[in-house]
Amino acid sequence: MGIRLAGLAAVLAAFPLMLSSYAIGGAASALAGVRSWSYQLQGIDLRILAATHSDLLVIDYSRDGTVEGAFSAREIATLKTKPDGSRRFVLAYLSIGEAESYRFYWQDDWARNRPAWLLGENPEWDGNYDIRYWDPAWQAIIFGQPTSYLDQIIAAGFDGVYLDRVDAFERNDPQLGASPRKSAMVAFVNSLAAYARSGVPQFLVVPQNGEELLSDPSYRRIIDGLAKEDLLFGAEEDEQRNSLGTLRASLELISRLTAEGKPVFLAEYLSASADVAQAHDAAATLGVVLFVGDRELDDAHSR
Repeated sequence: MGIRLAGLAAVLAAFPLMLSSYAIGGAASALAGVRSWSYQLQGIDLRILAATHSDLLVIDYSRDGTVEGAFSAREIATLKTKPDGSRRFVLAYLSIGEAESYRFYWQDDWARNRPAWLLGENPEWDGNYDIRYWDPAWQAIIFGQPTSYLDQIIAAGFDGVYLDRVDAFERNDPQLGASPRKSAMVAFVNSLAAYARSGVPQFLVVPQNGEELLSDPSYRRIIDGLAKEDLLFGAEEDEQRNSLGTLRASLELISRLTAEGKPVFLAEYLSASADVAQAHDAAATLGVVLFVGDRELDDAHSR
């Protein structure tokens, strides 16, 4: 254990992504000043969220995934001011690399008349389906018309989006090879961001995971930060410390973004107090902003 912890310390010390270094990038992101964040997708109570002191909130755009349950612009506005009167950013969760059967866009007849872009169900997440995200029909569901997902998020007054499953490029597909799949995801995010900012110039875009995309300069320019799940624990097995090789590989990619003045938001799903303490120490060393909770994301309070 002592050798393992010494190795971890050595890897962390090699990547000093300190928050103060963001100034080097000339405050390239509006989120550079964020020092705490909350992440909740289930069981949302706006009163509880409004009372938190987090600088950044990531929530679903709807109470239950339906249009009827969507939060109003007035409700989202109440979250943008912290109890001390200072500004808070509110991002809407948006999965662009999988289709979700519990979303407003899902059509019951897809089981019999499946669209060409809709593939098999994710065995790890009920109701989530692999897709060909480069298909124009799927992208039209995400943005481009008043009924599209992103357009509804913009209308509700969110400060931006928190993009999940940008790492869908990792899934093999006979239609596209590995490199074209990565390029297609970069193009998708770039187009989504450009569309949103054509109407809301300061609209924020923060992808989750998929740090391999950071090798593309256009992708780094278009995003306002990166969220990373399971950097320290849980990449291979829940609550188990990741290998030093896995950690180093992610940090080498992430450091490209922080060198350009953009922040990193770390989500770790932990319960053991010793692991939580180690995650806080590592986050402080790296200068990333940490949230620790349950993988179900049903509580906005970080441990």
